[in-house]
Amino acid sequence: MKTLLNVELYKLKRSKIILTTTILTMFAIFQGLDFATMDGAEEMENRFLTLLYQGSMSVYSWLILPLIITVVLAMMARMEHSNNNWKQLLALPVARGKVYASKLLVGMGVIVYSLVLLYVGIILAAMVLGMDSIPFWWMAKRFGVLFLSTFTIIGVIFYMSYRFTHFGVPMVIGAGLAFPAMFVANSEKYWIYYPWDYPVVSSMSDILDMGGKSFIMLIVSISLFLLAVFMGFLRFRTKDVL
Repeated sequence: MKTLLNVELYKLKRSKIILTTTILTMFAIFQGLDFATMDGAEEMENRFLTLLYQGSMSVYSWLILPLIITVVLAMMARMEHSNNNWKQLLALPVARGKVYASKLLVGMGVIVYSLVLLYVGIILAAMVLGMDSIPFWWMAKRFGVLFLSTFTIIGVIFYMSYRFTHFGVPMVIGAGLAFPAMFVANSEKYWIYYPWDYPVVSSMSDILDMGGKSFIMLIVSISLFLLAVFMGFLRFRTKDVL
């Protein structure tokens, strides 16, 4: 398993996945920084929460994070789909379950990297702006919930990326479902039925009303993730290498 993880990490170094993830994440940080330095910002109460944090999260949780998940998982799958690399990989004496798990773990690792980068970036921006009382632990818990809320998106896109050889299929699904998320998230009644808005709701719960459904959201997110991963694994076990 360790060897497979090292192989996947080596493939990442040869791709632009980390660079793309970094650029997209930095965009969210710069937007929050721009909000926190606009005219009259210094006079606002709790500038960290109302401007810096929400300015970054409004675009990150709504659009950037789902795009990062989609791009990362789709590009990792594309490296195997291109030139029929599956034939060479699956012909090796390795357990298919370990191959499947290594790809999922590395993909989720890149997503965690984006979250950590955003967390550190927001804190550094707050320090540069001279903000006091930065809520480190509050942010850490919020980012943890945010990560769990993305599990359905990760599971679905991971399944689609390895189910279809065409790169455009997971990209269209991931990006297409992300755009309406902000609008659905504003619905107190229907947001729970649309997992693509879970990151928005979990990160912006100070603004959006979760109606006491935060625990239900996490249960649904993790359950759908496990279902998608299990279905993908069953199909992966019987994948033809020809």
